[in-house]
Amino acid sequence: MNTFKKILILFSLSTLFISCKPKQEIVEVTDTYEVVYKNQIGGKKEKSHQIIKNYEDFNVLISELNIDEEEYERLLKIDLEKHDLLVCYLGEKSTGGYDIEVEDVKFTKTAAEIIIKQIIPEKNAMVTMSFTSPYLFLSLPKNRTISVNNY
Repeated sequence: MNTFKKILILFSLSTLFISCKPKQEIVEVTDTYEVVYKNQIGGKKEKSHQIIKNYEDFNVLISELNIDEEEYERLLKIDLEKHDLLVCYLGEKSTGGYDIEVEDVKFTKTAAEIIIKQIIPEKNAMVTMSFTSPYLFLSLPKNRTISVNNY
């Protein structure tokens, strides 16, 4: 057998092998998040967070927080079939001037690490003299392990 025929046979076999290789499924990965709601009053007394994965838990959360009707209708647009909802509470504070923000979100294929920042009023700042309890809702892609840093 001459060299040309050997090369042709090897090329044909390699083409056959490559074409028989199973195709990889293309999975769309969305690495986005959105702060969908934020409030200074009405959160929990203790610093904490919770993950809402379904509408039943979502409705319980909304009734506990006493969110007004206009805001509630806006929150109903959250698609819990595609997203999980992370709720972060700063806890009760004795004055205004405190706030809670998302500092960073780091995604992997299976996880989301959330870094929450606590805003503290400057010393001698003019603040309201009333109890506050800041919190926020963060929408994240579904089916990821969610971890929150200690804020």
